[in-house]
Amino acid sequence: MYQYFVAPIIGYLLGSIPFAWLIVKIATGKDVREEGPGSISSRNTIRSAGYFWAMLTSFLDISKGFLAVFITRFYLTKAIVSIDLSILCAALAGLGAFAGHLWMPWMKFKGGKGFAVLLGSMVVMNPYGLIVWVLSILLFIVIIRYSYLAGLAATISFALLDTFFYIFSVPNPYWSSWAVLVHGWGIVIILILRLIPDFKAMRRGEIKRWGGLKVSQWTK
Repeated sequence: MYQYFVAPIIGYLLGSIPFAWLIVKIATGKDVREEGPGSISSRNTIRSAGYFWAMLTSFLDISKGFLAVFITRFYLTKAIVSIDLSILCAALAGLGAFAGHLWMPWMKFKGGKGFAVLLGSMVVMNPYGLIVWVLSILLFIVIIRYSYLAGLAATISFALLDTFFYIFSVPNPYWSSWAVLVHGWGIVIILILRLIPDFKAMRRGEIKRWGGLKVSQWTK
């Protein structure tokens, strides 16, 4: 039973590693929180240090979600016989990593949007859901033109698809386990809580809509 308590703690500690802050500080001496909207994210790393360091930040953030779920799924839960309960532990680790990135205790509980961490966790948790998420966000960002709303819509889409395949008992552990639903809908709930300030800022007109394939928009 200890695995259900250890898994989210492992995830949270991994997710809370502030790679954007560390990379920008080492590369430029700046504090990434003092740039743009103050988020500890790859996008803010572009503003602070450039595209190369932002790509490195993205890779490391993806690795946080991947390692949290991978370590839990294939090492921490070896003693758990039930596949569903093993997947549940992995889901809790993924949720912990996502929450850790959004609210980093070392950064006064600031963080990023967590989409890179989510992608990393889905590589292990639900690779088919990963494909759905990527295709969905590409579609929604063109339609909605707000990156964070597009990410939320894509996250809801793959959670809904998880639910559909679970209800109709598709014979695949990635879709048919109820524990996968815990991961999908848990991410949705956490993300909505994180985006409440952004919803308010959008209503005040403080967040600009996505302006197409313009490189300059990522550095503003």
